Amino acid sequence: MAKKHKKHKKQEFKRPPTKRQLSSWERQKRTQRIITIASVVFLAFVIGFIGYGYYNNQVKPFHQPVTRVNDTVVDTGYYVKMLDNYSRGYDAAMLPAWSDVVIEIIQRTELTKQGAADLGIYINDEEIDKELNNRNLPDDEMYRDALKAELLTARLLEEHFDSSVPTADEQVQVQAMFLESKEVAEEMIAKLEAGSDFNSLAKEFSVESMTKGNEGDIGWLPKGSADIMLERLGDSLLKDIVFDLDPGILTEPIYDESIKKGVGYWLIETIEREGSTSSHARGILLGSRREAEEIRAKLEAGEDFAALAGEYSQDAGSKDMDGDLGWLQKEVGNKLVNEIAFQLEIGVLSEPIRDKIVQTQGGYWVIKIIDKEANRQLDNEARDKLKSKVFEDWLIEQKEKSFIENYLDEEQRSWAVAQVLEGRKE
Repeated sequence: MAKKHKKHKKQEFKRPPTKRQLSSWERQKRTQRIITIASVVFLAFVIGFIGYGYYNNQVKPFHQPVTRVNDTVVDTGYYVKMLDNYSRGYDAAMLPAWSDVVIEIIQRTELTKQGAADLGIYINDEEIDKELNNRNLPDDEMYRDALKAELLTARLLEEHFDSSVPTADEQVQVQAMFLESKEVAEEMIAKLEAGSDFNSLAKEFSVESMTKGNEGDIGWLPKGSADIMLERLGDSLLKDIVFDLDPGILTEPIYDESIKKGVGYWLIETIEREGSTSSHARGILLGSRREAEEIRAKLEAGEDFAALAGEYSQDAGSKDMDGDLGWLQKEVGNKLVNEIAFQLEIGVLSEPIRDKIVQTQGGYWVIKIIDKEANRQLDNEARDKLKSKVFEDWLIEQKEKSFIENYLDEEQRSWAVAQVLEGRKE
């Protein structure tokens, strides 16, 4: 058998590259390296730019400080949660108004926590966990802080401030109504002396919200804290005069200029009119019908409208403008005033017009003392009010001796409001 000879492939030898080829290849490699490096640098720049934009717009704002209370700094992220929580249930248009309120809440919470710690009063985590569970709230820093402040307040009131509030005091049981004029007050006194019911008359005729709403019953007033128990009437004459009165006797009308009442009387004159849409009018707002009738008589006798408006009118918007109410539109502003201004003939002065929307200053008290005790026990409601007042005074002291700063500016406020609104869309 003949052997097959392997066919040998002819070997080819490559020529070595020329210097020109080597130089060309080196240039290509350098170019490629430059392109690669440039691409990496560009990509890093793009990523960095996007990352910076995201950080600057989405991360950084959440960590900007909005307020500081001593060593505690609160950032925008926490503030946004608080703003969202406390403004829920209100119209979105109210969010800007809530922005400053929430800062005050945050500061108050911190002052309570820090002040309680100084007094050695604490709330532990287990107590907060229990409240979170009872109220079905999420375990979130904001809710924990709010509950801690609430529990600390309750503990401060019971363990620290309770002893600073008296348990008994000289007290008087008071009925009172506030009336627009001396004439009305004398009319009410006559009705009461004839046997009319104080509560019914106060409900119908009192022009001050507390006595009207309570139908004249003020309740028991402690001599040492009558101003606190009277709340918005704490600066009135009631806090002093009731302790000099004897039970069962009606007072004469007592004038009190410190009280704002929910009634006033207008004198209006239409000066000119444009068609049926605009009336130019002037007016004087008085505190009682009797006063309005007296000023009207002076005007009818020829006295100067502008001078009388400047002296007697209680309408702040027109008092210093000679009583000028400007051009009135039927559907804009005080509808009662507008209606009269459009009904009057030009140059004719109106009769006194009673307006229950406005507020005027001053009126007359009619007071009756039901009972008086030299050393009567304070009830729980009274003591709670007194403890709350002591607590509020303590918080004011805490604030005065603390280092507090508010960093919230308009840009942060707008950003926070936008975040809340955006979160509510989700």
